[in-house]
Amino acid sequence: MQTVQKFRVPTTESRPHLGNKVVLVPRNVSRPAVADLQPSTTISEQEVRVKKALKEWAPTIEALGHGEQTVLFRKGGIKEPTFRPEASTFLLFPTSFHTDQQLLKPGVAERYAEAMRLEPKSETVLRLPYIAQVTGAWTTYDPQVLPALDDFHVWTEQFIETRLKWRAKQPITVLELRCWKLKQQLELPVTESLFGCFSWVDLAAQLQREGELQLGVASPVVRDSDFLIRQQRLRAALVHIQAEPLTLDSIAAS
Repeated sequence: MQTVQKFRVPTTESRPHLGNKVVLVPRNVSRPAVADLQPSTTISEQEVRVKKALKEWAPTIEALGHGEQTVLFRKGGIKEPTFRPEASTFLLFPTSFHTDQQLLKPGVAERYAEAMRLEPKSETVLRLPYIAQVTGAWTTYDPQVLPALDDFHVWTEQFIETRLKWRAKQPITVLELRCWKLKQQLELPVTESLFGCFSWVDLAAQLQREGELQLGVASPVVRDSDFLIRQQRLRAALVHIQAEPLTLDSIAAS
């Protein structure tokens, strides 16, 4: 019987950044509205089906997984007309598309040296320890997004400029992510179909097993109160640039 991988992640109902329905704050949000964002005060377990994984540079994933980074800047791969979020909850799939440590802020490459050395195609099994939930999304052409959001990522300006210049007529998508670490990481057998210039990996097709594999409970890598502060600061920064909220209501949570 073919099944879809599952994990159970702590969530709360009727919260703007943890629920299955992503609620986005408009670009011209007022400070009182931003303050309405509330962290969870209790933790319950909800089973969420995960069908997708998003590809990202391995050291970036480690920065996300250690709470050092909370945003991604994305455009589509060569095989994609544009970047489109295909899920609001997904695993993070490590790549080695970029290898220059000059694209990272000082000290980052040293902290995540193992991730810098990773060559996914040479592995027999890839270990995926992190789940990400989209807690906000925007599109922009504004180059000021680079300095505006500098506090929320580990890249140098050179790295982000490269992403902005790629397909310059297309907007860049800014994803705010809350990451969770799986108690038992997923071990994904490596096949050639996993690789190529596309952003999303379909796990439903890759992970076909008898019965159900429970990925277990995931714990947030940034505690609620700290993540709330980061959300407030990010939205305050976005007010000063040309960015439009991206509505994700049509995207399922898995």
